[in-house]
Amino acid sequence: MDMQFQGLDELMRELDGMERDTEKSKKDALEAGGKVMQKSAKDIVRVRTGNLKGHIELSDVENDQIEVYVDNQGKAYYGYMLEVGTSKMSAQPFMGPAFNQNRIRIEQAMANSIRDSLRSFL
Repeated sequence: MDMQFQGLDELMRELDGMERDTEKSKKDALEAGGKVMQKSAKDIVRVRTGNLKGHIELSDVENDQIEVYVDNQGKAYYGYMLEVGTSKMSAQPFMGPAFNQNRIRIEQAMANSIRDSLRSFL
């Protein structure tokens, strides 16, 4: 018995394309959630000079993870101290509350991004 399949190469190309699109969708969803978190942290942080607010960064997606962080290598070195406090200063957290207050909005932003991507597949 001999079987032949027509269009198998085309099907494989389509499946490869869908895999690439799925990875992009995942990246876009993580970025959408990260942007909500970043904006919230910037809205919450105490502003005297605006320096710390300007150093709340969003990382690139790596290993299916994204980070919102304070670039503390320059003038915003004190971000961690504000977040957790020191022996002489009480904490004035902004990252933790930004996440806790916006967990649902972060999830919704990610879900909306994935939903939009799925619509493009169909």
